[in-house]
Amino acid sequence: MSRESLRSVLDYILNKADKDEFEAVVKACERRRRDLSLFASIGGVNPERAAHNTAQAVEASMGSSLDGIRSMIRDFVEDIIRKNAPEVTEEQLEELLASYVPDPGTRKTEASALPPDALLKMVKDFTDYSLGLMAPSAQQALWERMPRWQEEYWASLPGELKAFVKAFLEGRMDADTFWSAVYSFLGL
Repeated sequence: MSRESLRSVLDYILNKADKDEFEAVVKACERRRRDLSLFASIGGVNPERAAHNTAQAVEASMGSSLDGIRSMIRDFVEDIIRKNAPEVTEEQLEELLASYVPDPGTRKTEASALPPDALLKMVKDFTDYSLGLMAPSAQQALWERMPRWQEEYWASLPGELKAFVKAFLEGRMDADTFWSAVYSFLGL
């Protein structure tokens, strides 16, 4: 699929599709996700690896860089803000864009404070505890080492990981999507 075709499809889904059309797209995506799980359960492709390989193939075939994708997303977010809040000043718009689509350099600096393996363990501990899945002995060990571990873990997580964790714990993201996003963000 060419970059222009993809942009056209995304524009239609995100800006023009009515509720019924959007639901049809969601159902098609859910079916695709089920198919991927089915293939994995019968010894086929690992969905995470397939998604990674597909993402690499799409990026290569589109000939786009991460900066190009980020720019497209930033333009899309800017359009949404301008349509829904025309009274926003340019300064406020820039603040909102910086919040919603942060500069990749900021993320690298923020995420580089801790190694990816440590961040992954922190996310696992935080979500396990929040969902009641953490063993009492593990809870006790964490509290003995760090009495305010939840606050410290949360403060140490980069903004993107916080957003993923929050969406997952609020039920807005399923477990497969959540862990795939976490692993992808951490480069694992």
